[in-house]
Amino acid sequence: MKKNFLNYILNAIIIILIAVVGYLTFSLVTNSLKSKDKSNVQITDTNKVTNQPNLTAQLDVQNGTNEQGVASKFTEFLRKKGFDVVDMGNSKYKDIEKTTIIDRKGDKKIALAVANSLGVSENNITQQINKSLYLDATVVIGKDFKNLKPFLEKEKK
Repeated sequence: MKKNFLNYILNAIIIILIAVVGYLTFSLVTNSLKSKDKSNVQITDTNKVTNQPNLTAQLDVQNGTNEQGVASKFTEFLRKKGFDVVDMGNSKYKDIEKTTIIDRKGDKKIALAVANSLGVSENNITQQINKSLYLDATVVIGKDFKNLKPFLEKEKK
């Protein structure tokens, strides 16, 4: 009697498992057919999707002065100009005289665009390629920050 009852339970479990596998197979097939029907949509203007401009360059902003909050002002300014500032913080050096743009990928056009946006001289662009950073450029803010566009434009307003 116990063997018959155990056989009924095992048969019921097998039937339930077959039903679950059948349902999952049906879902897999119908979802794969639906995805083939949809054409691939390519997003070219991220502004409509993320409410962000098309971000062209990924930057790191480092404060090379003893002044507090300078890096955050530069970050805010650069983001308004369309740059993607992915990291911000303090430089390990605190007495940097002139703001410097460090080209990290070997694309001087990006470094020039950053320099022009900030009002930094082309002479203050250096190249230290480091592809492991996954950055286009690093901005190291120097003691001349009050003479650059992020602070000059704030004063005009």
